[in-house]
Amino acid sequence: MDKVILAVDGGATKTAVTVRKHDGTILFEGEGEGSNYQTVGEGKVREVLTGLLSDAQDILSDRQVAIGVFALAGIDSKHDELVVRNLVEEVCRLRRLQIGKLIIENDAEATMLGATGGKPGALLISGTGSIAYAHDGKGDIFRSGGWGHRAGDEGSGYWMGLEVVRAIFKMEDGRGSVTSLKEEALRELELDSVQDLAGWLFGPDYAVDSIAKLASVLNVCVKKGDGIATNIIEEAADELALLVSSVLRKCGLQNSDCDVYLNGGALIHSEMLITELEERVKAEFPLCKLITSTKAPIEFIVERGWLELTG
Repeated sequence: MDKVILAVDGGATKTAVTVRKHDGTILFEGEGEGSNYQTVGEGKVREVLTGLLSDAQDILSDRQVAIGVFALAGIDSKHDELVVRNLVEEVCRLRRLQIGKLIIENDAEATMLGATGGKPGALLISGTGSIAYAHDGKGDIFRSGGWGHRAGDEGSGYWMGLEVVRAIFKMEDGRGSVTSLKEEALRELELDSVQDLAGWLFGPDYAVDSIAKLASVLNVCVKKGDGIATNIIEEAADELALLVSSVLRKCGLQNSDCDVYLNGGALIHSEMLITELEERVKAEFPLCKLITSTKAPIEFIVERGWLELTG
């Protein structure tokens, strides 16, 4: 009977699942809605995972699942881990799925362990949210950020998107400089006016990921020479550099030549943000190497699973 890995990458807006052989052969891939229980609720997580594992049932039924890695956003404490573990185990029982070894952990932590191969290093993610993890290579893991959009996630797509909206309102009031962000943001959201934007913020179509998508208009406006857009990206770089700095120092890697992996759509799709971030991090930690990764997190989560099995 073939031994396979089941890997799940669950974020706030979507969940990816893959089943693979150890040689990398992909037996199944699927995608569903978000599975961060803190944002969508336990019932929705149960529904999403049940649906995805049902889709993979034919592949899993005649194969031994050597390891299952459920890397889900929202696992930020022991209580969170217990809640999600109960959910995952319930769904696996429902689908009559037996897994040799089951790993349930924060999605960013799993991605970091897979990216670094268990060696000393760090991962910075700036997508809808922002978070940094570091590993000392001896089993100790440290984290900075990831506190959520209501009070944190500085330097993330959501944070930058919100800064875009604020700049537009300031321009409209005459409290801020004229910026091309207004035109580009309204086009992105398919709105006609700033008044429509204000209404949208409190309407049924508002969503955190929609605000995060506004970060993409910064790149367009920077190319036009827009000073406000440039300032927002520079401030985002400041915040992300602080995440990297704090987590490397917590981990004792400040004088190390470790790798720092960069991931997340808001970061890897902004050439200026990467450049500004690299300047700040290298100025403080000249020995470290920043690696921009275009791999999907699920690829690193698969690596994290095999690493657990092979040591």
